[in-house]
Amino acid sequence: MTFNTVILYDIENLLKGYNFSQQMAAKLSLEEIVSAIKQTERLGQIAVQRAYANWSDPRLAIMRGEINELGIDPIQVFGFSRDQKKNAADIQLAIDAIDLAHVRPAIQVFVIVSGDGGFASLAKKLHEYGKTVIGCAYQRATNKIFQAVCDDFVWISDPEEGEHQERAKRHSGDIAVSEVTDPHNVKLASKIKKVTTLDPQAAFAKANEVLTWYAAEYRSDLLRTGLYLSVVQEGIRFAIPGFQSTRFGFSKFIEYIQCICKGTPLCVARSANSQAALFLRSGVRPGLEMLPDLDPQDLQSVEGYRKILATGSPCFRFPASSDLRTILAWLLHHPPENLDLGAMVEGTVAELNNQVSSESTKNTILALAVAKLFEQEPEGAPISEQKLTLKTDMCTPSKLSARLREVAKHKLVGSLDHVSDQLIEELIPDIV
Repeated sequence: MTFNTVILYDIENLLKGYNFSQQMAAKLSLEEIVSAIKQTERLGQIAVQRAYANWSDPRLAIMRGEINELGIDPIQVFGFSRDQKKNAADIQLAIDAIDLAHVRPAIQVFVIVSGDGGFASLAKKLHEYGKTVIGCAYQRATNKIFQAVCDDFVWISDPEEGEHQERAKRHSGDIAVSEVTDPHNVKLASKIKKVTTLDPQAAFAKANEVLTWYAAEYRSDLLRTGLYLSVVQEGIRFAIPGFQSTRFGFSKFIEYIQCICKGTPLCVARSANSQAALFLRSGVRPGLEMLPDLDPQDLQSVEGYRKILATGSPCFRFPASSDLRTILAWLLHHPPENLDLGAMVEGTVAELNNQVSSESTKNTILALAVAKLFEQEPEGAPISEQKLTLKTDMCTPSKLSARLREVAKHKLVGSLDHVSDQLIEELIPDIV
């Protein structure tokens, strides 16, 4: 495989502008983005990676170790405009892309990690040079023109998606916010009663009821063309106010539907050039790929628990159990006192001789912060501006692990019918 790929990260776009929160920067995982990008078959070996941002911003200090470990070159961009809403990284990224297209002819694939519509023109120009362009961004924050001109697009999870949906639910009250627009769902809205709880069993039963109604009412559609999952998602969100698939452990809505379809006449299928849709199994014709059913029991695993805990709010992105044990043991033997987040991450990684990554260390320390295991001064300030001290009453292995298991179980109970203490102990092992 040849080194023919460049990845250019528009960090300001990933953080949704200049006024991003420290929590947003903390949740953003470039490692996960790189992993998602590498799944596309169009890539060769990565020759260049550059990330554009004002890296002098103290809120970005938490990302410093991760970009170094991933081999990403940080490109410093200062915003000199008085209009802080303008994205200063755009121009530099575009200039570098065109420059690379000329001076590095071996580079054939340009991955632009941004949803900014301004990059549509860049993609078209790169096409004129015979290059392949792959976009990568949050699905709800991607310009449709940019998406259309890319040769492929990689969707990545939005670190704030869960919080956005929770806020929308709280602010909407009893008022329906653009409840249904698709004609299929206008009729559904007059026939299906909304569920009044987000209890996992009740939500699953209501989603199943919605799919059963589709099967009875639109049988011919489900046999011939299928119903696009965007239609199905609108219907389920009407029937289950506040619904979000991540709440139930599924990072994507399509996975939730694959689970609901298990044991029913329905399935999810797609062709190479079309969106996934809901079909009757008997209507899946040659040329369509039937996606496998998923089992709810798949979530009853350490990885299933880890996925649920990493979505929504509060967010716990626990690393591999061995890394977690190593990091927690070090912190207990060297209790942090009056340290800022960036210094604690870098110091821990260095003292452990890079046995663990900055990403794992950052996520562990943030989990401790969310679990309220630090004294944080000054109170109310962004975590990037706080000094952290491990609470003295938590400086024992048993108390620290017990507290983390407690908060993890509390969140899992809201998403699963049954939570296994044994799996939680595997996820958060005893500290030795």
